[in-house]
Formats: sequence, C-alpha cells, structure tokens
Amino acid sequence: MKNSFFFFLFFALTAQISFANSYNNSSCLKSEKCLNLAAEDSVALENAFMKVLRDGAACTLANTPNFGTRIIVALDKVKFKSNRGTIKIKRGQIAVFLENEYYDLPKGSYFEIALKKDHPPLTKPSEWVEPTKNKVIYEDAEFRVFEERLDPGDTRELHSHAQRVVVRLNQVQLTDPRNSPNGKPGTGIQVANTVKFAEPVVHVTKNLSKIPLFNIVIEYKIEH
Repeated sequence: MKNSFFFFLFFALTAQISFANSYNNSSCLKSEKCLNLAAEDSVALENAFMKVLRDGAACTLANTPNFGTRIIVALDKVKFKSNRGTIKIKRGQIAVFLENEYYDLPKGSYFEIALKKDHPPLTKPSEWVEPTKNKVIYEDAEFRVFEERLDPGDTRELHSHAQRVVVRLNQVQLTDPRNSPNGKPGTGIQVANTVKFAEPVVHVTKNLSKIPLFNIVIEYKIEH
C-alpha cells in the first residue's frame, strides 16, 4: 500500500513538471513566433521612437518588452480578432491597442505603428499654432491621431506639428506657398501607401493636386 502511494506521488510530480515544461516551451514558441512576424521586408520604417511594419507586426501579444501602444492603419479592408472581439476596418480607418491588449495578425493590407517605450526626449517646434481643417480620431496622454485633409487647391494657414509619423493615402503634391507658390516639378510629392517620420515644423501647406490630401497622422503630444 505504501509503495502504491509513493508511486502515485512520483507520477503526479512527474506529470506536473512535464506540464510546466510544456507550458514554458509553448510560451517560448509564442514569443519566437511573435518576433518572426517582423520580417525584414515588412519593416517600412524604424527609428528610436517607433517601428512601422507593412502587413506585419512588431508583436501582437500584450506587454511586449520595449513596445507600448500599437496602431493599425488600414490600407484596404482589414479583419482580425482581438481581446475586444473581431475588428473590421477599411481604408483610412484605425484600431488602437494599448500595451496590455492583444490581437491576431490582421488579414489584409495595413501598417502597424508600434510605439517604443524608451524613446528619446521629444523636441518642440519654435512656436505652436494649432492646425485647422483636421479631424482628431483618437487621443490620449501620449499622442493623438488625426485625419489630415486638404481639398484640391486649398491652403492650410501657418500651423505647427510635433514629431509624428504620416501614413499617406492619396498621391498629391504639396508646397509651402510662402516659398514656392506653384511648387517645383518633382518636389513635395506624397506617394500613396507610404509612411514618413517627420520632425517638428511650423509651416503653411497648399495642395496643388486635383484630388484631396488624405493622411493619417500619429503625432506625439507636447506641452505648449
């Protein structure tokens, strides 16, 4: 009877250790799979502030080391599951996931902007003049996201920007009419479905094209 008890105890401990090892291996595999989502050819932009991937992800799991909020910007119809349920967004729409949230790798065409936690101090423009004709679609203590729109031939008067990443959705030509009222051939072209990180600026913007400007801008918030 005593031998049977010790055998049962040994079996239970062995099974528990085996389960723990299996769980840890599974967690490692998830981490490795997560890191492999960021294939070299999917990285559209990376600097000390953020990592931007095209049709990929820095990591879809919650609480990923070195990353905070992640923003999905759709370039087409995009659908995926998340801790908030199934997300469906279309071109020009966004889904914002905080550090403790998670999601499956989206299906469709999109950019994922993953904000880095330990980024350098933010810098400021020489003065702050709030831009007009934009629509804020998300805002928290760290950053805001807005639709940057400007009709053909229209001008956005003097305004400021902080450090930001711009997702360009329409191909247009822009100019600062103070310096070049009619633009210069081949300059100021914003290519659709591309991203650009931009430093702080104070400027005037005119849309020289026959179609509207349409960008999604993720801009850090600064004191002003």
